[in-house]
Amino acid sequence: MSGDPFATLARSQRLRGHLVRLRQTLLRPLYRDRIRPERPGPPNLLLVGIDTLRADHVGCYGAAVPTTPHLDRLAGGGTIFTDVTAPAPWTLPSFAGALTGLMPGLHGAYLGATVRNMDRQPPRHLEPGVVTLASHLRGCGYRTAAFYSNQFFAFGLAETFDHHAYHNLAAEDLAAIARDWMRRHGDQPFFCFVLFNDPHEPTTPRPRDLAPFLPASRDQDIARLARWGEPPLPHLGQAEDSPELAAALTLKLAVYAATVHEVDRALGGLQDQLETWDLARRTVVSVFADHGEEFREHAAEARHWNHDPRELAGIGHGHTHFQELLHVPWLTWGPGIPATRRDTRPVSLCDLAPTLADWLGVAPMPLGAAGGGAAAIRPDLPLQGRSLAEAPDGEPDARLILAEALAYGPDLVALRRENLKLIARRDGQPLGLYDLQADPGEKVDLQHERPEELAALMAELARWRDSGLGATGDRGGDWQDLDDTVRQRLRDLGYSE
Repeated sequence: MSGDPFATLARSQRLRGHLVRLRQTLLRPLYRDRIRPERPGPPNLLLVGIDTLRADHVGCYGAAVPTTPHLDRLAGGGTIFTDVTAPAPWTLPSFAGALTGLMPGLHGAYLGATVRNMDRQPPRHLEPGVVTLASHLRGCGYRTAAFYSNQFFAFGLAETFDHHAYHNLAAEDLAAIARDWMRRHGDQPFFCFVLFNDPHEPTTPRPRDLAPFLPASRDQDIARLARWGEPPLPHLGQAEDSPELAAALTLKLAVYAATVHEVDRALGGLQDQLETWDLARRTVVSVFADHGEEFREHAAEARHWNHDPRELAGIGHGHTHFQELLHVPWLTWGPGIPATRRDTRPVSLCDLAPTLADWLGVAPMPLGAAGGGAAAIRPDLPLQGRSLAEAPDGEPDARLILAEALAYGPDLVALRRENLKLIARRDGQPLGLYDLQADPGEKVDLQHERPEELAALMAELARWRDSGLGATGDRGGDWQDLDDTVRQRLRDLGYSE
């Protein structure tokens, strides 16, 4: 390909990246390196969150194209959880679940209403008093810092780090900021969190990442697919099936794959720097995503259910609980991490914080909601994560896995036990029952074929609903109540009108 189709759209972001690199070069002599690989104490933690990365676009999870060569190589020396369910299908409640070990109904960072529509109403912040992995590790003697390119991370999570900063930058430029912080704080245990936002709209990969994924023949303007299509291209969430729509969708998938490749290269650079500093043997690296992305896999169901207040069908995230949004990657390597382990049991992303605390060898992660631990009231409900540091014992795990807290539409939930998954309204109306082993694409509704198993999952839903511990109620304010800067940052990501 010739030229950069996203040069105009990404100009400001790339200029900021150049300025960041220049500033680091000028200030580096003022801040000496503080790298001590032989220091005492527990290992460091570099935790990388990737916004909007669905599992099947990662090589070691079965990607059809080579999107993640660095991540695949590194994960091969560590542990891969192959069947991870996000607690929510969008950024804030899912990241909060990962870093607190709590379902959204307990940590409080979600949007609630009879019909949710984040274009009209923002979510609430994390509940005061909820323990995050950052606050826990600070109490264990860690320095903590977070560098993030999605403003929703600052709805209560970022504030629990010693240092935190929002930067609307491409992955490699954000990684450079994180590397500089680790360089200046490597003389004692550190926890550095980095949130890459590149696969989230607007998707603006550079030509070197885009070229390998583009189809040989194309006649549409790629720049108009940084989002979901602009005239004269059809909007992918509103158009009817047609050859033109199929061609636009193919290009959009290529753009998405390129952003994943861009993030992968930044990850490789972070690991290379740790090895150059001789910190790799003292640093646990864990990589995960908060949710995936839909590319019209369930547009027919969206039209049939007709529940999205935006009148979109089958694109983006936040609107359903199908696997393209809930199945996310989670990979970890470093000192003390079992090598070449593929853990295939169904797990929750809420398991991340307690598992990492266990692997780091620090005190167990305290898993309680604000005000003393509401989850302890109903220990029979799986509303908290658990440590997965120990390998599975070979016995089938009949654990119930949950997801909730849509950003668009009515109060839908998902419940899964082993390979059977139910999507339903919390008020008790089942929408679909799927066997994920026989039907990973969730195309065959088994409600009528398996009534007893449907009834069992509906009974679990009733217990959850009757507990009062779900992400329900009117939780949200008004976009005009937010700071102008915060509102603009979120508008840039398409979160508000």
